[in-house]
Amino acid sequence: MNAKQLLGVSALALAGATAFAQTVPAELWVGAPIATTASAASRSAVAADYSASRTMASAPQELRVGPADTAPGAMSRAEVAADTNLWIKSGMSQLANRDSFDPTSPAYRAQFAAYERMRNGPAFVAEVQRLKGSTIKQTTTAQVDAGTPAE
Repeated sequence: MNAKQLLGVSALALAGATAFAQTVPAELWVGAPIATTASAASRSAVAADYSASRTMASAPQELRVGPADTAPGAMSRAEVAADTNLWIKSGMSQLANRDSFDPTSPAYRAQFAAYERMRNGPAFVAEVQRLKGSTIKQTTTAQVDAGTPAE
């Protein structure tokens, strides 16, 4: 009988607790809703603010270490691919992806110097020319395969 009485009392307590529960409107929790129908700024004002924030986000040259960043679109697709190929050929991709990576070690500095010699020397120009020549050849064979005469 005790189990039945305990079950009955807990059912009454649960029913009584839910009967007196009150709901609170969301405005009391988080505040009044924000109006989203109209904007205070025009599209051109927002675009001007965005472009101004992008120019201010970069650090002044006197606070930077190393060469200045190149502007977007300053390098061609072939130049980027040539730079990546030289990075891989110099062994920097394997050296920089190790768990024991130490940029101050003599081995890293020697490997990076080899990459810079390749990047700033005639190997870079040769790689760019090789890549530009291969894209021209691919375009020409694609035109021949499609049935259009190659020029």
